[in-house]
Formats: sequence, C-alpha cells, structure tokens
Amino acid sequence: MATYSYAECLQNSYKVNWRIDDVLGAHEFDTGRRWLPARLSGADAASGLSAEDRIRLTHVEMGAYAHLFGYVEEFIAPKVLDLARDFAVDDREAFDALTNFAAEEVKHMNLFRQIRARVDRTLGFPLALIGDEQAVARAVLGKHTGAVLLLTAAIEWFTQLHYLTGFKDDDGLDPLTKAIFRAHWQEESQHARMDHLETLRAFRAAVDGLLQKQAALDVDNLERYRGRPLDAAGRQAVQDSVLRAKRYTFIESGVTHPNFQALFGEVATPDQQARVQAALAPLLAA
Repeated sequence: MATYSYAECLQNSYKVNWRIDDVLGAHEFDTGRRWLPARLSGADAASGLSAEDRIRLTHVEMGAYAHLFGYVEEFIAPKVLDLARDFAVDDREAFDALTNFAAEEVKHMNLFRQIRARVDRTLGFPLALIGDEQAVARAVLGKHTGAVLLLTAAIEWFTQLHYLTGFKDDDGLDPLTKAIFRAHWQEESQHARMDHLETLRAFRAAVDGLLQKQAALDVDNLERYRGRPLDAAGRQAVQDSVLRAKRYTFIESGVTHPNFQALFGEVATPDQQARVQAALAPLLAA
C-alpha cells in the first residue's frame, strides 16, 4: 500500500494552487461540443436521441456532475477541519496540511456554484438539481468517522480516475470543461492521499438514492432544453442510461479503484469487507 506524508501533500498543494478566476475567467462553454467524457455520460447509450440531443444531454449531465461534487464537499470540509483539531498543537505539519485541505474544499464548493450559474446562463434556464445539501451533510457527519473517511477516500480517488481516463485526453470535449476538471484534479490528487477510513455500506442508501433522483432530474432538464418531452419508453431508456452512468461515475469508479481497494483491505476485517461487497453488488451489476 502506498505511503504518503502530510508535509509532502502540503508542499504539492502549494505548487498547484489556483484561483477560481484563473480557471473560469471570461471563458464560456461551447454548446457545440460534449461537456462530459463518454464514460461518465449516459448519452451514447441512450436510445432514440438525435446527435444534437446527445450533446445536449452531456450539457445537463455536466451541470449535475459539478453540482454533485459541490454537494459532497459540504460534508468533507467540516470533517477535515474537525480532524485537524486533533493536531492543532502537537503536529504542525498535519494541522497545516488538513486545514489547507479544508480550505481547498471550500474553494471547490465556490467553484462549482459559479459553474452551475454559468451552465444555467448558457442553457437559458436553471437546471433542476437535488437539494438538501445541509441535511445530507449533517446525516453523513453523524456517522462513524471511519465510515465518513472511507466514503471521502472513494470520492477523492474517483476524481483522479475521471480526469486521467476521461477528461485528460478527450479532444472532443469543451475546452473550458477540461480546464475546470484539470484544476479540480490537481488539488484533489493531494486530498486523496490524506484520507483514512473504515466502512462503506452507507454508499448504497445515501449515495444511490441521490443518484436516482438526479438521473430523473437530468431527463427533466433534457426535455426542457430540447423544448419537447420524450415519450414514456424513451424517457425511461434515457433515465436508465443516465443512472447507469452516474452509478459508475459516483460509486463503481471509486470503490473499484486499486488504491481504494488497498486502503479498504488494510482497515476492514474479512467479514466487514464481505458485508460491504454484498451491499454494493446490486449497484455494480446494474
């Protein structure tokens, strides 16, 4: 299993630190291009859509993708600040690294809020997006610290995977989208190395329920964007495709990441691992 140090993570974070204005500036999204890589989108697998509507679907999906990242960071920043208090006096390197981690997560939340506003302006209407971020954050923060950190680790590792295998070398993507998620990846690569943990069964109830709601909202957004509804069968097909893509994006790509698997094996007993795998199996097979 890889080993990391707080001091190294902090210095690397300083090297790649960026401001929101550096990333967004006056740039605008290109509506003629896809805004999500194929592996993270349900567009290519959705039957009955024109080529134009497939591109449109990636636009509403990216708006939801950015929203969901901001959504989960509502609990990550407070938890990391809470952990930092344990090191406030006795371990300055750890304290500095963790407080910097929390500050960067707050910056990311503000970045994603600005992205959502820019997406809404570009599309010409406000996307329907799941709410209750604070209620979900409170529910997650009420769980055992080990469970919260394991959930956080999966999120941080799938952020790495999404950029390196999806955004990085996809020349068909909108340039602004690529720049946004490159910046996010740079800082999250250090966060992933500072996460420690315990159990993940919360994924099935807490995460998948949210993904199902957002998949339905993505279809609502697509219908509004295209100016006409899909028929019942077409709507269900698109929603199923989008949900499969979201389950891969926000669950499978994290829990199957080799670094996460190594981490999970270190901290969970065989019985705990078996129970988590049983809980996740229906989602990974869907």
